[in-house]
Amino acid sequence: MSTKTSIRVRFAPSPTGFLHIGGVRTALFNWLYARRLGGSFILRVEDTDLERSEERFTADIMSSMKWLGLNWDEEVLFQSKRLDLYQAKADELILKNHAYKCWCTETEVEVMREVAIAAGKRPMYDRRCRERKEAGPTDAPFVIRAKVPLDGVIRFDDLIRGPIQFENTEIDDFVLIRSNGAPTYNLSVVVDDVEGCMTHIIRGDDHINNTPKQMHLYQFFNYTVPLFAHLPMILGPDKKKLSKRNGVVSANVYRAEGYLPEALLNFLARLGWSHGDQEVFTVQELIQFFDFDHVQKASGVFNAEKLLWLNGLHIRQASPERLQSIVLEDFASLFTAPGSLDRAKSALGAKLVALIQPKVKLMREMAEQLVPLCTEGVVQADSSSLKWNKDPSLKAPTHSGIAEVIETLNEKMKGQTSASSLGDLGMDHTAVDAILRAIGEKNGLKLGDFVGPMRLAVSGRTASASLFDLMVVLPWSVVESRLRLAMTWCVK
Repeated sequence: MSTKTSIRVRFAPSPTGFLHIGGVRTALFNWLYARRLGGSFILRVEDTDLERSEERFTADIMSSMKWLGLNWDEEVLFQSKRLDLYQAKADELILKNHAYKCWCTETEVEVMREVAIAAGKRPMYDRRCRERKEAGPTDAPFVIRAKVPLDGVIRFDDLIRGPIQFENTEIDDFVLIRSNGAPTYNLSVVVDDVEGCMTHIIRGDDHINNTPKQMHLYQFFNYTVPLFAHLPMILGPDKKKLSKRNGVVSANVYRAEGYLPEALLNFLARLGWSHGDQEVFTVQELIQFFDFDHVQKASGVFNAEKLLWLNGLHIRQASPERLQSIVLEDFASLFTAPGSLDRAKSALGAKLVALIQPKVKLMREMAEQLVPLCTEGVVQADSSSLKWNKDPSLKAPTHSGIAEVIETLNEKMKGQTSASSLGDLGMDHTAVDAILRAIGEKNGLKLGDFVGPMRLAVSGRTASASLFDLMVVLPWSVVESRLRLAMTWCVK
């Protein structure tokens, strides 16, 4: 067993389901504390529930952690590989008279609890096997229970909530080893935390009632007790515990929807912690500022709109090159047209990403806008969204303005290759804007009258980057063919 005294914390998920967003917040606070103080962050998989634990959930946990950048420092510990150790520790407590075998069936224990409730008492096991002298039948199943003191109190100082005290009379003789030989959470977690030299136990406040039980085990084994910090729960908008009914709870779902990991970490950090009035943090700032003095006792409420706003802000702050790589890694399947994925990987793809970047709040939106821009030739577009198609009282403009735009720019592009763009001629947003405004005035058209169909045809979507910017960077052959499509939506 290690004898290091530096800060050591752990995140210990159970692979009985996908990584819950509340678990991500717990992992984050552990990770931030370790990184700020130069300590170690350990990942432990608590897979002692052999019936419900699944490899796919373990894989989901690890992939989510890697995507979020919550890197761990040592080899992952799996509790399922340590069952013999937990049994030996339980047997040790029996020898020390701190635990005992109980042959009561689940049905009998349930009756005991019902009797207690009827008498106005806490629903607890009545300890009838606690001082039992004779052993049960050799083939009868039994559990091993902790021998909790019958009087006195157990106390600990929580780094977030301050002093907490429990009366021992309120603590059951809890099970350490189940009848099938599997250890319970309270035994395995204490053994592993001590074996791993954990200095701080940072977890959700739904574990507060487990802490006095674990405190007794520390005392029974004569172990040094770590410091505890119990984090407030995350509530849904309905102020109830976050669930699939009131919020997305699996971390990998956020990746699939197009959230950046730093945006999700920023959002989760602020759900229960603050640093003055600052709302937006880089990961390095979170590491620099995190402490327990500013972790709230009250539960944080999940606000999907705020998360979306933060994600859009982090997208705008990221480099186009990084955003391009994310699109290619997470949304490559959207690029189904021949050659479109290669164009998304190209220098043109990077330019297009930079144009789209200020306009979106999700990476999926960026990918969806990028797809038609990286598709060769004319793309299908729904012209029903044009304002005169939505409002019969409006008259469609003539196509003469678009025709002159094509004629004017074709003249400028003479001698250029099909892959050349207006940008290759040194033209920019301002230059294209000036040309289109002049043509509009000449034809008695407002700029908005003919820019609408042009933008839809060029971008393939109702929401897009600026038309003028797209006309500058896309190959002119592509722009021209799409402008001719726009002409068909106007009046001849």
